[in-house]
Formats: sequence, structure tokens, C-alpha cells
Amino acid sequence: MASTSIKSSGNSRPNNLRIASLLPSTTDICISLGLKSNIVGITHECDGFSSSSAPFLVVHPNEDDDVAPHARPRTLTVSHIDPHTQTQSEIDTAVKTSLYNGISLYNLNDTSLADSKPSIILTQSLCEVCAVAKDEVDREVACTLPTSTVLSLEPESLEEVAGSFITVGEACGVMDRGEKLHSLFWEGVDQVFKATSKRSSRRPTIMFMEWLDPPFDGGHWIPDMIERSGCSSPLPTSKPSRKSVQLTWEQVYECDPDVVIIGCCGFDLRRNEKDAQLAMEQLKPLRAFREGRIYAADGNLYFARPGPALREGIAIMARCGYDGEKEVVEELEGLGFLPKEGEGWRRLVLEEKCGGCHKNGITDVEDLVGEDDKQYATLHDEACLAGKDFYKDPKTGYNVFTELAHKKRGKCCGSGCRHCPYNHINVKDKSKRIQQPAFLFEGVEAADGEGIAFFTPISAIPPKSHVKVLFFSGGKDSFLTIRKLVKQQLQSAITNDPFQLILLTTFDSSTRIIAHQEIPIDTVLRQATHLGIPLLAIPLRRGSGETYLNRIERGLDAIRERIADIEQISLVFGDLHLDHIREWREKELSTYPLEYPLWKTPYDELMDDLEASKIRVVLSAATKDGVHEGMVFTRKLWNEVISMGMDGFGENGEFHSVAEVWATSREQALGLTNGATK
Repeated sequence: MASTSIKSSGNSRPNNLRIASLLPSTTDICISLGLKSNIVGITHECDGFSSSSAPFLVVHPNEDDDVAPHARPRTLTVSHIDPHTQTQSEIDTAVKTSLYNGISLYNLNDTSLADSKPSIILTQSLCEVCAVAKDEVDREVACTLPTSTVLSLEPESLEEVAGSFITVGEACGVMDRGEKLHSLFWEGVDQVFKATSKRSSRRPTIMFMEWLDPPFDGGHWIPDMIERSGCSSPLPTSKPSRKSVQLTWEQVYECDPDVVIIGCCGFDLRRNEKDAQLAMEQLKPLRAFREGRIYAADGNLYFARPGPALREGIAIMARCGYDGEKEVVEELEGLGFLPKEGEGWRRLVLEEKCGGCHKNGITDVEDLVGEDDKQYATLHDEACLAGKDFYKDPKTGYNVFTELAHKKRGKCCGSGCRHCPYNHINVKDKSKRIQQPAFLFEGVEAADGEGIAFFTPISAIPPKSHVKVLFFSGGKDSFLTIRKLVKQQLQSAITNDPFQLILLTTFDSSTRIIAHQEIPIDTVLRQATHLGIPLLAIPLRRGSGETYLNRIERGLDAIRERIADIEQISLVFGDLHLDHIREWREKELSTYPLEYPLWKTPYDELMDDLEASKIRVVLSAATKDGVHEGMVFTRKLWNEVISMGMDGFGENGEFHSVAEVWATSREQALGLTNGATK
């Protein structure tokens, strides 16, 4: 660890001190030490810099809390992941893929760092996924900033975190302030412990969840914080290191904690509340769930950052652990630094979602909603026109790499980036991670254990082909359309009109769920794989400002990029009789030939064909009384829903379904007989 003091006169602002802070925690420490005006560069995650007052301990006043915009620090880093648009599972996969491939999740803006001319750079070498790699910082300093001091912090325990206050203070020439911050920090921690010691019975056990999908416990200083809050951890004390550890939900259940605090790394209170709701099924078996003792907290500020706000985090732990202990709660609230409920933490009320409601709200052709706000798609296009490598996300304030920046890299990094120009070709487990249109399944060359390969895989589709793109939702109508297309293909030998088939599915990029059908994209991938038909998936991205048609066209471009010199693309739909939907398609998609193989087909004929396939159809969502999710769609149910005044196939949105094509062989499902092939 390098440490060089910079001279100051007494307790005044140090002379010629210019700080580049490459960690949110070191930015917080500098603000606590009264060095805000000396900060010339910060990370894209330093969200607290604009606050008029710091939500943590400050031992020396900052002289310029009203800094003019032109004097604000430069943003020195950018991330390849956006925690505000990606799910926890997607982020976890991106992190693990990045570590495996040796590709950093963060990049240093070397031009901005050089232009900020720092005298000292604060960084870390503790966590490979939390910040720019120290090696990258060292290389840049050696090349362009040889006179700058690099101070690398790597605290693992609470004591080492507090010790870093003195280290930073000394390196910045204000050691007295560092010592004062250190002293007052421990004074507050001791006050919390004293308040909780008034309870004579056993200490409550707290399970701190640093991540939910998959579950991780709290590592590094978190166990110390639990101890200092007057509580205890239900986990075994022996661990090979202080790092957080991935758990199974069974291990969490075995611990049977009194209290669960969800403070996922990098997420604020609102995001942790949302993700806790999504994880309700996993949380349900816990005694803490039944007793209403699950809490969400601002994990980003009060737990993940090794800085002065950990004092408030310890107070939050104590408040949640001793919730209901009136005397303890009153003393904690009297300390003056416990964040209020709803600001830094909140007891959760986890509610079941209404089975009759559309849960995801993502727009598609059935509920066309435009967005007039200037959102990130527009900002991205403007940045590309200006030749910029990144733009600022309007929702999060984070810098996001543009398509131009990715093209400079020259290949797909495999992390599922928002503007990947390579159709996520190197992304593993695409169904869980892609943000751009990509092929989840490319088809099968020949017999693959599932039966014959009737449709041509992407790699074997010849030039000058006629490609039919079926808009496929995974339900019974889409499936019956496939069977109709198989019959057309068998007739093509007579009519001399052969074609290639590709399935196209849109889904919510956040939840990975198909709108209205309420089935995961993984289910459609399973269908396509069993049937041996190439599948193109198009994620619909909330808050992007993109329209449904924009995304469809981007998907069709992905097909053109993979298949040379396509003669014609026809769009195929499984619509049965809704005139307004067909009218909209023919107006908005008029540049393509459109086909409706099932249009106005009598329902009894459709039911006959469905029974002939021998697959199983299950309702995946329902909006009317008398039908519910999980019911098997049979001829009997068909007759019953008609008798209840509903459309027999649910065309008015009464219910939606999933076709379990894997319930029978590929040949049987597709309607092939006598070993028919192409």
C-alpha cells in the first residue's frame, strides 16, 4: 500500500491536493474529511457527490457544497453492466463470465483521468468485481501520471475500514481529521452496542443477504457489523476467507434466522424491496417470513461501501434485529444517526400477485404504448452520431458504452451488453442475459436423438431463400400455426415453393417473461429445441424509448446478417379472427408479405388438429373466473369455456396457454408421418 502525505497548513485545506477517487467509499471518506473541493475525479457510481448534505458522519465542513457545474469532478469510470436494467441472475452471470474470461467489468477513462491531473489516486485491490482493477490504474499512472501517488485500500474487517480513515487522512495531509473520524465512528458504534445490551435475553440472529439470485451471505466487514449491532449470525463461524459465500436456499432455511436483511451489493432500498418481492417464493419457507421479520435496506450506501456510513448500517441492523423491543428502539432512535424507516431501511410486506392480472406490463402488439420521452435509445443514437464511446443513462446517471465503443473492441465480450453490435454471439446462456436480438437456438443438422430434423438450421440455409418468420408466443395457436406450415412445406414439393422457417419471440428484458402468456423465454427455447426449429429472441427493454416496431426490425436485421442474400422474408402470425390486430399488422408491417395460416379456421378443426398432435396444453395465465393457471386445455374445457360465454380459444384475452410439445416426439408434434422429410 503506497502512502504519501501532502502538506497542509494546520487544519486548513491542503495545498495542491487533487484527488481522483476510484471508489464510492473513498469519495465518502474524503467528503467526511472535508475534502470535497479537492476531488477532481470520481466513479460513475459516486451517487452521493451531488447531495447537499452527506448521510453519514462528517468531521470537517466542506467549503463548497454549492460547487458550480463546470467545476464538478470528472467521471473516470464506466461499467459493462447496468444494475438498474439487469436482473440479479444476469448480473451474477456477467460477473462470473467476466472473471472467467479475465475481462474487467469496469473500464478507466484514461483521457479523463489524465485531464483531471490528480496528485493522489484512491483505489482498491480487495474485490475484483467492485471497481477498476488496480493493475489498470498502475499502467495508466506509469504512462501519463508518473508524479501521482496511488493509494490502494483493501480493508476486510470493520477495524480495517475504520483504520482506512486515518490512512486516507494521512495521505491527504489531514491526519488529524482522519483520527477524529476514526474516533467518532467507533464512538457511534459503541453507542449502538450499548443500546442493544439493555436486552437480557438471547441475541437475535440476523441473516444478511448480500445477493438473492443466487443467494450470498454478507462477507468482509458484514459479520463484524452484525456482532457490533448486538446480534449474531446464524451461519457457521469458520470460513476459508472473509469473502461472501454463495449459498443454497436449503442452507438458508437450515439456519432459521430470526431476522433477514436484504441489502444486496450495489442496490438501493427501492431495488432491494423490488427484488425481495420477486424472491418471495424462495423467502416463504423462512420462519422470518411467517413472523414478518424480513427487511430491505440500502445495501449500496450502508453496507457495501467500506466507509463512514457503516456506522449507520450497524444502527439499521440493530433496529431490525430488536424491532418490537420498545426500550432498545427508543434508545437507537435517540442516537441521531439511525436512518428513518423508508429512507435507509423498511420492514417488508411481501404480497402475492393477482393471478388474473398482467404482471409484467411490457408493451407488445396487444397493448401498443408509445413513449415520447427522450430515453436511452435516442441518447445512444445521438452519441454514435457524435462519435462518442459512451452516453449517460437518463435514469441511472451511469455511463453506458455505445455500439461504436463495442466495435472498437472488435468482438462480443460475452457480458450481454446493452448495445452489443454482434448479436451476443459470445454470450453463454443467452436466454438469461441478452439485451439485443439473438438466436437462442440455431436448429439441428440431422437426427439428434429427438428425431429427424425437418427444418433447416441457420448455418445451412442457402442464399436466395424464402424465409418465413413465425411470431411465436409458445401457446397453442402458435403451435398449431407450425403444424400448418409443416403441411405447406410438405406440399412445396408439388407447388415448387419451398421456404425456411424461423421462430421469433419477444419478451421482457428485465423479467425474461413473454407478455400475456406469462411464460419464461426458457420455456420457448425448450419448445424450439424439441421441435428443431431456429429461434430468434427479441428482448423488449423498458425505459429505452424504443418502439415495438424498432425492435422487430432490429431482429429481422439479425436474420439478414446470418443468412446471405435472402430472396424474401415473410411474416407469419397465428391470429384466428381478431380483425383489429390484423388491421394493425397490415398497416404497420406493410413492407413485408404477411401470412395468417389459421385465419377464420373453424374451432372444431383446430381442436381436432390439437388432439392429433398428442401434445399437452396448459393454461399459463387467466383473466376470467372459471378458468385458472394450470388447467389442462382439453376438448372438455373448450366446451366449458364456451358455455361460460368466453371465446373457446381465449382470443379475447380470457386465458393464455403454453404448448408442452415435449410431451410427445418431434415427428408426432409436427404432424410428420411415414418418416417424411424435406
